[in-house]
Amino acid sequence: MVLALALLGASCSGQSVRASAKRPYVVLLVMDEFPGDSLLGRDGRIDAVRYPNFAALAGDATWFRNAFSVYDSTTKAVPLILDAIKPRKGTAADRGDHPNTIYDMFDRHGYRVVDSEEATALCAPSVCHGARSTRPAIIPNLLGGRPQRFDRWVRTIEAGRPTLWVKHLLLPHGPYIYLPDGKRTRPNPGDLLPGMNSVPGFADEFVTRHDEQRYLLQLGFTDRLLGRLIRRLKAQGIYDKTLIVATADHGIAFQSGVQTRRSVSMGNVEELTPIPLFVKKPGQRRGKVSAVLARTLDVTPTIADVLDWKVGYRTDGHSAFGPITRRRRRVILNTRDFSSVVNISARRWEARRRAVVRRRLRDFGSGAIASLYTHLGPHRDLIGRQVGGLARAAGSRATVVQAGLFADVRPRSGVMPTQIAGDLSGGRAPATRDLAVAVNGRIAAVGRSFHLTGDPTEHFAFMVPETSLHAGRNSVEVLEVGASERLRLLGRS
Repeated sequence: MVLALALLGASCSGQSVRASAKRPYVVLLVMDEFPGDSLLGRDGRIDAVRYPNFAALAGDATWFRNAFSVYDSTTKAVPLILDAIKPRKGTAADRGDHPNTIYDMFDRHGYRVVDSEEATALCAPSVCHGARSTRPAIIPNLLGGRPQRFDRWVRTIEAGRPTLWVKHLLLPHGPYIYLPDGKRTRPNPGDLLPGMNSVPGFADEFVTRHDEQRYLLQLGFTDRLLGRLIRRLKAQGIYDKTLIVATADHGIAFQSGVQTRRSVSMGNVEELTPIPLFVKKPGQRRGKVSAVLARTLDVTPTIADVLDWKVGYRTDGHSAFGPITRRRRRVILNTRDFSSVVNISARRWEARRRAVVRRRLRDFGSGAIASLYTHLGPHRDLIGRQVGGLARAAGSRATVVQAGLFADVRPRSGVMPTQIAGDLSGGRAPATRDLAVAVNGRIAAVGRSFHLTGDPTEHFAFMVPETSLHAGRNSVEVLEVGASERLRLLGRS
């Protein structure tokens, strides 16, 4: 882990006084790669069953349902949140290129700062003792320790001196490894099938939906972490005395047949730009929904506005509660290489977002997490059916990756191998086929085989509910679904 743990608990200069109505506690949570519309249920509101903690925060806050990101890559998308200055080509995510930030504003007002940056180094050593001068490497932070670093930051929250707590949380960003309860689907972060959540997998529609399913499960875990933060604030008796801002740096486009899901264009602006933005003012206990086009650039000015402060330097952002934001009618941002501008009317942008939400609800349902497993794939009526003696499919064989995980499942270890993936041999490659997977004698998921670009091997992948597994040895059977839903055994673990 490259993250400087010394940032946690760092304090700034200023008078040590307890928070009051004029000097509330402030929490800024910046999540990562999080299209805000994925929180929505069938009624257009936040799905309170699937994402109860986001819904609870919205019930106490102003939810800016049309908030959008103005950049699509973390190393510029996070700094612009923290300094409210438009991203510029060639700048680094460090103090040298961002000399004025939210940290300086709070330092001038005598606040302590507790900062946990995952991909930037914007807090000055004079404000955050032990602060880095260069940003940490992102990949190591993505591959391990994300929940642990979040929990360490949450434990710093306590009543006392007025404090700004800032956390960049690299979730629900991939690797997609976490289930909603925090268990991991595999011991290590690497995908069971290398390339399935990168360009080799983007060409196939089913594997694209499989990746999105894993994202939504990890979003459930992100909701759980948000709940930990809220409970900590309440346990410390400071929830009502705290200004909470929760947002994300940018979204991700779950499209198939593309070369990228993370570079904004007119073809994916409806998925890459919408982000969550919740602002709970001190003492606020009644939720409001705002339709204004708030931007990530507006976060720091919004915080200053709520506190009745001046930012202290010229910004490109404006308060989400102010008149300039209310007058916006278009979503405008630079492409990643700054070579062009994406410019779309709010009406057209919202219509395209609604189409994405309809498709997502069709593929993954709403409400209970269990519906995430029952809407995807062909022959969904097979889910839950018991299987008896099965004839083996002639000439074909399925091999389950990391099959040993099912020989001794230990839920208390924190690993539940609910992703079942592997290879198929035989048959008429490169043709694909309809499949099902039975766990302990009952069909738990259905799907289709697929090919990764440049790889002649036929693959399969399923997500099954935790409830289909039990402690100890589990049986996994990969089945081919033929005409009239006739089942043939391809392989078992």
